[in-house]
Amino acid sequence: MLKPLLIGLFLSLVAFESSAAASTAAKDGAKATAVQTLEWTDLLPPEDLQKMLALPEVSHEGGEGPVNGVQQRMDGNDPTAQAWADVLQSANVRGELNGKKVRIPGFIVPIEYDEAQNISAFFLVPYFGACIHVPPPPPNQIIFVTNAKGLKADMIYNPFWIEGTLTTDTMSHDLANSAYSLKADTISEYVYE
Repeated sequence: MLKPLLIGLFLSLVAFESSAAASTAAKDGAKATAVQTLEWTDLLPPEDLQKMLALPEVSHEGGEGPVNGVQQRMDGNDPTAQAWADVLQSANVRGELNGKKVRIPGFIVPIEYDEAQNISAFFLVPYFGACIHVPPPPPNQIIFVTNAKGLKADMIYNPFWIEGTLTTDTMSHDLANSAYSLKADTISEYVYE
């Protein structure tokens, strides 16, 4: 009588440990595939973020002549010209983001279309007009996105959430260079909260 009871207890313990191990494995798997929401500054390595934060404020007074604003910083007459150049041209990335599932908001700059004239690949940028109306952001602030579906050219005025797998693959185009790439899983309109 004691032997069947011990066997039953043993089998119960084995079943409990197996289900606990399976539960832990499922939780670990869920963590591995969890989507991380990013802000644009999250793409900057710490040293680039520190350089950006240390830059002096740009003066917008006195019109838009070549001696004002960023141009003044870049012309070499300013002691911080090299810091400006470093920030505006940086392709440094955060390697730990390579292969991560992420979600990031931004604006679309189309660079490829399918046969129906839907946007099939684009640069995702942090602000409207980047790469088109103003100089492009640094490469580590541009993401080359593929696998886009259902985006029409007139949708470029709206911000979107892009979710997918981020890589540190670079892409060069006439408009700009990107230090990150992303294969989109979902694209949804950004809703202001």
